[in-house]
Amino acid sequence: MSTAKKKSKFRRIVYFPLVLLLVLLILVYNPVSVRLMTLSAAVIYGLDPGIFYRLINTESRFRSFAVSPAQAIGLGQVQESTASYVHMSHRRGMLYFPPYNLSISARYLNYLHRRFGNNWTLVLAAYNWGESNVGRRMSGIRIDPEADYRERFSDIRETYGYINKIMPPAKKA
Repeated sequence: MSTAKKKSKFRRIVYFPLVLLLVLLILVYNPVSVRLMTLSAAVIYGLDPGIFYRLINTESRFRSFAVSPAQAIGLGQVQESTASYVHMSHRRGMLYFPPYNLSISARYLNYLHRRFGNNWTLVLAAYNWGESNVGRRMSGIRIDPEADYRERFSDIRETYGYINKIMPPAKKA
């Protein structure tokens, strides 16, 4: 085999997978693709697409590699411990992969939705402030799925603001 043919074969073997990988990375981490994946994950996991979209926007501004000071990672700003809790076979580092992070975020929201009586204000408060904190705050209170409990968190500025960013304003009667 001539040297030119060997070089050509080498290029096909080496460059094609690299180009394919580059194209896949661009597709997966592209801001438009991430937004579409966010809406898709909401539909797949039976969540309100508007709420899930605003939650991801609030958490990370759709930046797949975002890391908070509390070491929350990726689009949904999920901590490794939460991911392990939600998905038993979670592996460190996977939260940087957008479809995986969105899946974990959606599954955790579904869990919180069941835990807090299908009430979105409590679900969002728990996602932001912590499940245990919200559980203690709501202890002994019968949860109404339609009630707006955001005022119960007005003393926790970050959580109160978080709920208001994601939830539409409460309807006045």
